[in-house]
Amino acid sequence: MPLLLQLDALTRGAVSLNGELPLAELEMVSLDELVEPAGPLKYNLVAEKNGESILLEGSLGMLLNCECARCLKTYEHRVDLRNWSCLLPLKGEESVQITGDTADLTPYLREDTFLAFPQHPLCGSECGGIAKTAENGGIPAQSGSAPEEPENENVWAELDKLDLK
Repeated sequence: MPLLLQLDALTRGAVSLNGELPLAELEMVSLDELVEPAGPLKYNLVAEKNGESILLEGSLGMLLNCECARCLKTYEHRVDLRNWSCLLPLKGEESVQITGDTADLTPYLREDTFLAFPQHPLCGSECGGIAKTAENGGIPAQSGSAPEEPENENVWAELDKLDLK
């Protein structure tokens, strides 16, 4: 069921909205093969009328199944939007869709949650990538390990030999 807000309830004051939106209701499809929603969108919001708008404030959270872009290891990532807020106009081109006396808030929660998905998911900042993982028997390499020594002590020597005059 979508997250619906009865507008007449706002005339009596702020309205508390708590619960979960299932993935089927969100119709959230990730365009990134490395990031997939894994659980419902949990919300804890307060809605109140603010002039000719609805002000939503609170928190949103969702669990994601991600695949590391470097080593392809799967891991869980939590989208946690604390102190989230959204101002929804009641009139004009950008106004919230109202059916009868009810506003559907689902598209706004979906959009902001989707924008919080990781753009380049990594299992950790120390991940050395797929080649390093294979070398270490499936254990991601630590970035703090010593870098490989170049075969030639002076790696710029070949460039110094060029005559660019």
